[in-house]
Order: sequence, then structure tokens, then C-alpha cells
Amino acid sequence: MTEEKDNLLCARYPKIFSDRLGDPRETLMCFGFECDDGWFDIIDSLCGCIQSHVDNSQARGCMTPEEFDSKIQVRAAQVKEKFGGLRFYVDNSDDYVSGIIQMAETQSLKTCERCGCPGHPRRGGWIRTLCDNCHTAKMKK
Repeated sequence: MTEEKDNLLCARYPKIFSDRLGDPRETLMCFGFECDDGWFDIIDSLCGCIQSHVDNSQARGCMTPEEFDSKIQVRAAQVKEKFGGLRFYVDNSDDYVSGIIQMAETQSLKTCERCGCPGHPRRGGWIRTLCDNCHTAKMKK
């Protein structure tokens, strides 16, 4: 993902991406978003849903802010492409968060990783989800 889009996601969701510049011995988020810009909107929507869910958690009133951040706040552990699809690994997940992550990962298999247009997984060494135009451009290289 481009630095601009990376910075935008981290600015919009600082709690989810609080480990973005963390120690590689503790988090894989130190490597950034290991996918192309075409999935930016999927990740952005996913994070908006996650943070809204966390912010509206009933546990907020029962814990100190520090306890809440360590036990309830969802944090991205790794965001990458694998087998042509988005993988979004987190800490502090619940059933709702797991479900919307699964939905986003499924949506990525229908969305071009490069440009965000409709696409599908393509073989050719590395499996990539691409639209017809991006696939053709890749083949010409």
C-alpha cells in the first residue's frame, strides 16, 4: 500500500493501528499494510465498523480506560494479502469483529487488489485478485 494510504488509515484509526510502528519482535504491523491500494476502501470500511463497535461497547463503563484499551480495544496485528485475499489479523476480537473481518476478506476476493474494480483470483505463480485491465497489464510486463 502506498505511504499516503497507509498514513491515512493510521490517522483515521489510531487505536486499531497503534502498533503500526511497533517493534518487529512484538507486532507484524511494523511492516505496514502488505497489500495494494485497491483494498483501501475495504480496510477503511472494516476499521470504521470495528472502531464503532468498540466505542459502543457496554464494557466501557465497567473498566478504567487503561483496562478497556488492553482488554477490549481491537488492535491490528497484521494486514496482508494471502492466496489472493485480504487477511486482517487482530488482537481482542469478539464474534462481531470476527464476522465483519470474514465479510471484508470475502469481499477482497471480488475486488481488484491494485485498483479496487471488480475482479477475481487469478493464478500464475502468485494468486492475485485482479480485474481484467490490471491482469492484462501484469501479463504485458
